[in-house]
Amino acid sequence: MRISVNELFRVARRAMLAITVAVVPAVFTQSLSAQAAPLATGKITGRILDGASGQPIAAAQIQIVGTALGTQSGVDGRYTILRVPAGTVTLAVRRIGYGPKSITGIVLAANGSIEQDVSLKSAELQLAAISVSANKEKGSVNDALNAQRNATNVVNAITAEQIARSPDGDAAQAAQRVSGVTVQDGKYLQVRGLSERYTTASLNGARIPSPEPERKVVPLDLFPASLLQDVTTAKTFTPDMPGDFAGANVNIRTREFPARRQVNYSSSFGFGDRVLGNSLPFAPRAGGELFGSASSNRQLPRAIADANFLGSVSQSQYNQMARQQRNVWSPTVRNGGANGSFGMSTGGNNILGKRVGYVLSGNYGYSEEVRADERYAIGNQGANNTVVPLTELRGQTGRSSAQWGGIANLSTMVGKSSRLAINSTMTRSADNEARTDRGFDENLNDSIVRTTLRYVERGVATVTGQGEHQLSDRNKTAWQLSYGNTMRREPDRSDVVYARTPEGPYQILASLDGARRLYFDLVEDNLTGQVDHTFNLGAVSQQNTLKVGAYYRSTERTSDAPIFAFISRAGQNIVQQSPDVIFGDAQACETCTAINVQPIGQAGSYSASDRTGAAYAMVDVGITDRIRMIAGARAEQARIEVVASTQGGFTTTSNLDNTDVLPSLLLNTRLTETQNLRFGITRTLARPEYRELAPVTFRDVLGGVSVTGNASLVRSLIDNVDLRWEMFPNPGEVLSVGVFAKRFDRPIERLEQATSGAYQARFQNALSATNLGVELEARKQLGFLGSWGQAFTGFSNMTLMQSSVELDPTGGLTVTDQSRRLVGQAPYVINAGVTYSNLSGSTNATLLYNVVGERITAAGVVPLPNIVEKPRQLVDLSFRFPVRGNLSARLDARNLLDARYRFMQGNLEREGWNAGRTVSMGLSWRQ
Repeated sequence: MRISVNELFRVARRAMLAITVAVVPAVFTQSLSAQAAPLATGKITGRILDGASGQPIAAAQIQIVGTALGTQSGVDGRYTILRVPAGTVTLAVRRIGYGPKSITGIVLAANGSIEQDVSLKSAELQLAAISVSANKEKGSVNDALNAQRNATNVVNAITAEQIARSPDGDAAQAAQRVSGVTVQDGKYLQVRGLSERYTTASLNGARIPSPEPERKVVPLDLFPASLLQDVTTAKTFTPDMPGDFAGANVNIRTREFPARRQVNYSSSFGFGDRVLGNSLPFAPRAGGELFGSASSNRQLPRAIADANFLGSVSQSQYNQMARQQRNVWSPTVRNGGANGSFGMSTGGNNILGKRVGYVLSGNYGYSEEVRADERYAIGNQGANNTVVPLTELRGQTGRSSAQWGGIANLSTMVGKSSRLAINSTMTRSADNEARTDRGFDENLNDSIVRTTLRYVERGVATVTGQGEHQLSDRNKTAWQLSYGNTMRREPDRSDVVYARTPEGPYQILASLDGARRLYFDLVEDNLTGQVDHTFNLGAVSQQNTLKVGAYYRSTERTSDAPIFAFISRAGQNIVQQSPDVIFGDAQACETCTAINVQPIGQAGSYSASDRTGAAYAMVDVGITDRIRMIAGARAEQARIEVVASTQGGFTTTSNLDNTDVLPSLLLNTRLTETQNLRFGITRTLARPEYRELAPVTFRDVLGGVSVTGNASLVRSLIDNVDLRWEMFPNPGEVLSVGVFAKRFDRPIERLEQATSGAYQARFQNALSATNLGVELEARKQLGFLGSWGQAFTGFSNMTLMQSSVELDPTGGLTVTDQSRRLVGQAPYVINAGVTYSNLSGSTNATLLYNVVGERITAAGVVPLPNIVEKPRQLVDLSFRFPVRGNLSARLDARNLLDARYRFMQGNLEREGWNAGRTVSMGLSWRQ
C-alpha cells in the first residue's frame, strides 16, 4: 500500500494538533498553579548592637542579600523582616560610623522564625567589610550583651539561664549567688558585708516601695524566679542612679518578650524532710489565706475600734469586744504536708497583626516549713565573762505559705524612632504560722508556756511606663513614670502566756502579757518620674555622650499597729482552761464581769511623707581609644516627715531635710581585647528608715525586743573607692580581682541592752566607720583537665572584708566593744559551684556551695557582748534533663547539710533553729 507525501504531512499535522490540544492546557494550568502557589517564607528578627558597649544601634540598614527585602532598626536596636524566602540566606547590615557586616549561613525554615542579633564595630576599628557565619556571630553578640564586661560601672549579674540551672525559687535566693551578696532572713540583701540599709532595690529600673515596717529595703523573696530575666547588682554609683546606697543598687528585670510566640507551662512537687509526715503546730485558717487575702473576720472588731479607751468603757462593751473577736488562740496540731507550684507564661511580638511585643506570666506556689528545735533565750552577765540565761524557751514553729505573682509587659515601636513600653507586676505572699514553746522566765521566776498565732500578708504592685525617642542621630530622650503600691498586713495576731501556779497547774497570766491581739496594717504608695536626654558628641560610633536628667519620687506610708490585752478575772477553774474557753461566749455574756480589754500604750503607729528630687549631668567620653571617662554629679534633695503616735495619746513629729551633691568619677581602661581595668571614686548617702525616726516604742510579747526610734538621727555620707581588673578569656569565662574602700560619716547603728526579762533596742549615729574589702571571681570551663572536662564549668566568687566603727561617747549607752566592725558586716562571703552541661545543653546539673562569715546582728551594751549570726554551710543541688519532645524535668535539693541557724551572744544561743532539707521535682513544657 502506497502512501503519498501529502498524506504523510496530513497525518503529521493531525498528530501535532492532537498533542497541542492535550499538552498546552496542562502546561498552562501547571504554570498558573505555580504562579498561584506562594513561595515558602519565614521571618527574621533581632537587635543591632554596638560591639564595644552592648548598646542598641538605631537607624541601621538591614537587608536580605539578593533580594529587595530590608528594614531599618528602631530606637531600641530591634528589627523585623517579614516574608523572607525560606532556605539559607545572608544578612547585610550597614550604619554610618560603623563597619559593614554580613551574616552568612542563616537557615530559615518555611513558616519559621529566627532571632539573629548582630554586633557592629566602629569604622575606626574596622576598615573593611567583614563576613561571619551565623553561629560565630552569636559568640560576638554574647560578648556584647555581657553586662559585666560592658557595664559603665562595677556590675555583677545573674541571668535567667543561670537561675534556671539552680534550685532558687525567688529573687533573693538567686541574688545570693552574686559576688559579695548575702541574704538575711531569706529575703533581705546585704552587699559587700554592709547591712540592708545600704542596699536599694528597683524593678525594671523603678524603685520598689517596701512593705516592711522597720525597713525601706525590699524583701526579694516576693519575686518568684520564673518571672525574672536577670538580677543585676551595680556596686558603683553613676549620677543617673539614685544616690542612697553604698553596698549596691539591685535591679530586677522581669522577662522580655521573645522573637516568636512561645507558651510555657511548669509545675513542681516537693517536701521538707522535717515537715512531711511530722506532727507540727499550724495556725487555723479563717479563709482566704491560700490566696494571700484574709477574710474579713480577721479585722479589728468594730466594738474595739469605736471604743474611747482614754475615757470610760463599760463592762458591756468589754463583753461585746470579746464576742466580736475571732475566738481562736490555739494552734492545730497535724502532720506536715507537701509543697507544690504551678506556672505558665506566653510571649511574642505580634498582636492582631501589629508589631507589639508582649509577655504574660503568672505562677502560684504553696509550701509548708518548720523551725525545728527552736530556742530563744535572754541572758545576763555570768562568772568569768560568760553569759547565763535568764529566760530560756524551747519549742517549734510550723508555717504554711502561699505565694503568687504575675507580670504583663507590652512594648511597641511608634515609627522607627520611638519605642513605648508598659511593664506591670503584681506579687503577693501569705505566711500563716503557729509557734509553741515553753521554759523558764526570769521575770516570773517560774515556768511558762507561750503560744503565738501569726498571719502576715505582703504584696507589691507596680506599673511602669517607659519611652525612648531617637530625635536625631545625636539626640535621644528617655522617660519613665512608675507607680508602686506595697502592703503588709498582720491581722489578728494572738499571743498567749500561761505560767505555772504554786500548786502545779498552768493558768493564763493576769497581766497585760497574758493574752494579746495585734492588728498591723502598712500601706505605702510610691510615684516616681525620671527623664533623661543624651547628646552624642562627635561621631556616633565613638559613643561619646553628655547625659542630663531629672528625677522625682513621692512616697506616702501609713503604719498602724494597735495592740490590745485581753485580761480575765475569772476563777481559777476557768483561767486554767484553754483561752478559747476563757474568752469564749460563756465568759462574755451580757451579764458577765470576767473580761477586760486594754490598749497597750507601747504599740507604735506612724505615717511618713518622703519627697526626693534630683538633677544630674554626666559625660561618657573616650580619652583615648582604650580609656573612657564617666564623670558627673547628682544634686539630690530629700524631705522626710514622720508623725508617730501611741495608743496612749502621745504624738510626735520628726523631720529630715537634706540637700547633697554627689560626685562620681569612673575610669574604664581596655587593657586588651579581653581585659578591663576599672577605677571609681564616688560619694553616696544613706538615710534613716522611717520607723527609726519615730521616737515611740514597739514591744513584742513577753521577753521580746522593745524597739525605740530616735528623732535625732541624721543621714550618713559615704565616700567610695573601687578598683577592679577583669579578664574574659573565652565566652562564658571570667577572672576578676577587685578592691574597695568606704568611709562612712555618721553611720547608723542598732544597739541592744538587756533589762529585766527583755531587750531594749535603739538607734544611734556613730561618729565614723571604714569598710575595706577584696573581691575575687572566676568562671572557667574545665576542658583543660581533659576531654571529659569540656562538659563541666567551675565557678567561684569570694569577698573578704574588714570594717571598724568609731562610736559616739555622748550617745548615752556604753557599748561592749569600742573597736568592733559595722553591724551586719561579715568578714567573708564565699560562693562556689560546678555545672555539667551536655553538648546540646538539654541536660545539666549544678552543685552550689555558699557560706557567710560571722556577722553582728545587734551591738551589745555593757556588760553583754555583741549578738552575732554564726556561719552556715549551705549546699544545694539542681538537675535538669529532657523527657520527650518539648517536655523537660528538674530535680532540686536545698540545704543538704541542714545547717542550723544560730544567733549567739557570747556562749549563749540567743536564737536557733533547724529548717531541714527540701527536695522538689518538676516538669516544664515549652511550645
